Amino acid sequence: MTTGPGWRLFRDPTGVPHVQADDLTALAHGHGYVTGLDRAWHVEVLRRRAEARSAELVGPETLDADHLSLAADVVGTARRWWDAASHEDREFIGAYARGVSAALAEVWAGTPEVRELGLTGDPVRPWDPWTPVAVHLDAHLLTGSLPEQLWRRRVRRLLGDVWIPVLDAESPAAAGSNAWLVPGAFSVTGRPLLAADPHRVVEESGPYQPVCLSTPDTRVRGMAVVGLPGVAHFGRTETAAWAITAAMTVTERVTEVPVECRAGAWHVVRTGERLHVRRAVLRARDGVRRTCSAWSCSAGFVLPGTPAEEAVLDAAAPESTATVTVVSPAPADPSRSVAACRELLGARTADDVVSAYAGWAVPCNDVLAADADGACRHTVAGAHLGAPESSRTLEDITVRANQRPSDAAGSAARLACAPPHRAQRATRLLDAAVTRHGAVRHEDLVAAQVDTAAPHWPALLRAVLGEPGDDSDDAPGTRHPGVREVRSRLLSWDGTMAAESRTASLFAVWREEFVHELVRSTPLRVLAGPTGMPPVWDPFLHGPGRVGLAVENVIRRGPALGIDVSACARAALERVAAEHAAPALPGGAPVPDPDAPTLPPWGTLHAFTPWRSDTALTPADPVPVGGDADCLLAAGTVPGAGPACVRVPAARVLWDLADPAASWWITPDPVARGSVTEPPVLRWARGELDHALPWVPAGAVGPLGEPIDLGRVPRSLNAAESAGETGSGSGNGGGHGARAVLRPVDPARDAALIHEWVGAPRARFWGMNGLTRAQVQEVYAYLAESPTHHAWLVELDGTPVGLFQSYEPHADPVGAAYRVEPGDLGVHVLLAPSRHRIPGLTGALGGLVIGQIARYGRTRRIVAEPDVSNDRAVARLAATGFELGPRIELPGKTGKIGFLRLGG
Repeated sequence: MTTGPGWRLFRDPTGVPHVQADDLTALAHGHGYVTGLDRAWHVEVLRRRAEARSAELVGPETLDADHLSLAADVVGTARRWWDAASHEDREFIGAYARGVSAALAEVWAGTPEVRELGLTGDPVRPWDPWTPVAVHLDAHLLTGSLPEQLWRRRVRRLLGDVWIPVLDAESPAAAGSNAWLVPGAFSVTGRPLLAADPHRVVEESGPYQPVCLSTPDTRVRGMAVVGLPGVAHFGRTETAAWAITAAMTVTERVTEVPVECRAGAWHVVRTGERLHVRRAVLRARDGVRRTCSAWSCSAGFVLPGTPAEEAVLDAAAPESTATVTVVSPAPADPSRSVAACRELLGARTADDVVSAYAGWAVPCNDVLAADADGACRHTVAGAHLGAPESSRTLEDITVRANQRPSDAAGSAARLACAPPHRAQRATRLLDAAVTRHGAVRHEDLVAAQVDTAAPHWPALLRAVLGEPGDDSDDAPGTRHPGVREVRSRLLSWDGTMAAESRTASLFAVWREEFVHELVRSTPLRVLAGPTGMPPVWDPFLHGPGRVGLAVENVIRRGPALGIDVSACARAALERVAAEHAAPALPGGAPVPDPDAPTLPPWGTLHAFTPWRSDTALTPADPVPVGGDADCLLAAGTVPGAGPACVRVPAARVLWDLADPAASWWITPDPVARGSVTEPPVLRWARGELDHALPWVPAGAVGPLGEPIDLGRVPRSLNAAESAGETGSGSGNGGGHGARAVLRPVDPARDAALIHEWVGAPRARFWGMNGLTRAQVQEVYAYLAESPTHHAWLVELDGTPVGLFQSYEPHADPVGAAYRVEPGDLGVHVLLAPSRHRIPGLTGALGGLVIGQIARYGRTRRIVAEPDVSNDRAVARLAATGFELGPRIELPGKTGKIGFLRLGG
């Protein structure tokens, strides 16, 4: 256990940190500390980028990016937002910065990347209080609409306005997401389900950090954005949850501002305003230096690296020119630009989530929120240049997958929306689940997140290659004998981009060649030339890649603009056939050329490797993965730029509002941080999720999955028996001297007996009156699979006489009502009804169970929380030596918490 001022740090077996603190300021400090501890290299790279100093760390290749951060005044904006923020927010964010700084001071020199690059002699300076805001701003500088505005500007200049809708598609490096909200009326648990998977370029260990954060009145788990405190994108409290997707709104505008030189200074022609300039020397590793300038006016900042910007710098330039200026929306209320980081931690309802996001600035997101009372809300949070959008109540299953809104006004306000396929596929899958099962189950949402179908492509292939069986494969110009087979395999393909599919690989290499042919032999060739922009913009303006992402639009709309898509498709077939002979024929026919080269399975061709900030660093091992850009498993390629993953689901989450413990998550982190030696990226690639629980080392009763011998009940029972709670349930002489055993509940075998017990009026405090036998079996089947909650039958000489359950408080609603200590173990006991009470049996069995827990040695405190109105149970706790605490509010009851300390 690691401790700091007012906080302490625990880790679950998978290495996820749980910061437990006295208050929110201490919590932020602890969160910052563990971020610096686990992500030392990455957070320092992010800080240097925000400060336009990344080239100092990773080399001169990032000088253009540093110049952009300088021109956008990332640090100045962060400082202004920081100054405007409330005292509470400044304390919260500043504490996080201090925590990061404390960790970096301890671990920087020993960080593997620092050692590998020989930077151990270069200590890092502490973060400023506003540095987290700057890091967040810079990380999202290119995830808004600025790259898309520049792409449209290029298309307009080279091809004309008519081509803009044809080449409209998701930006290759933008931040997209899928998110699903299932209201309780459609959920298997009767409460809302919320799932999401943000699609990001994954650098180092990824942009998201799973964390659990708690104070005496706060317990949150979620995906923190590395470098920013709290869980501003994906999180849940005990009773509320939220998830975001990119809203695809217009967050920047690019405009040409005419300027003229007067008396040696540049002024805006229309207003006479003088351009402001900041000059700086950017330094890179190995002594490289660049002198640069950052120009701005009240409208925005001048985009560096453009010919117009270079003209302003040129002393021999003409007296007038037009600068390319980036106009960004100002936050409606700068004091609330990052307030959600702190306020979301206290959200209790969906309305609280919406209120916390009020005033949020960057990025602009669709927010889905739900709570345990069943409320479901949607809002758009973030500064943008469109009209304000009101929050709304959701009553149906809602899917957000960056799709274009159906209404004209909403559609016009969005840029670079994803094709509708992801949203349509997600909706169909959940609708089918409701049809089959009557409700959406957890496994339905998990299956949707890893779905690899691209059902729109078979129809597109038929559109450009013809229907199966026609004679288009024998068209004039067809030269290679393998064309017929390649075409046949593509036309018989079902559109599934599964990792093991070789036909998916064949399709991908054909699509690659098709895109190159479009760019080579059609008017789109003009996009293959230089962009006229610094290399930092190449991922966004690269012609073949952008045509590849819009290839569906080109197929559908290109013919009207003179593009012969079928000819391009046949040319691509020729090249694919020449290089990749088909490995097999449909129907099991003999392979025509056994020695022909074959393509690997799609997962191998499409393997995912996190990007390294410095290419000199040792890369992580590649991980095979299925999916594609338009699949729900959006492991996206950029057709025309190769088959490798560019963006992937950088996290997956699933929140069930019926149960605070019902939460799951995973990230593609290539680093194993806990006692589980397998990196999370391997489980992520298999489509698995980890249980998302606050975690404190808990006590235990004994070995799991096998009977536990408690010893014999004493022959002389002297303790007074509390009336109405106990009995042997057998005719074995009252159990004197009988052997007591805890036997794990077998849900199928024991459900009838347990149903009889828990359905009795005397068991009303057990909370299961009114359940059917099937429902009781379902509850105990869930417990049988739970890693944190366990159930046993208490047996005397083989005869069941009661029910004993234990739980780890950190994984239970109880854990949100008090400060969980290491070694805590929660217990519940229900003894069977009996016609013949045995005075002292309850106390005797309780003593045996407590003795077993003490002997096993992992428990320091036993925790119990009977209903406050259960006077007998509360009295029994006091008589047994429990220290009674305050009342606590729990789902379905008000409890009286009590603690029994073991071992002094």
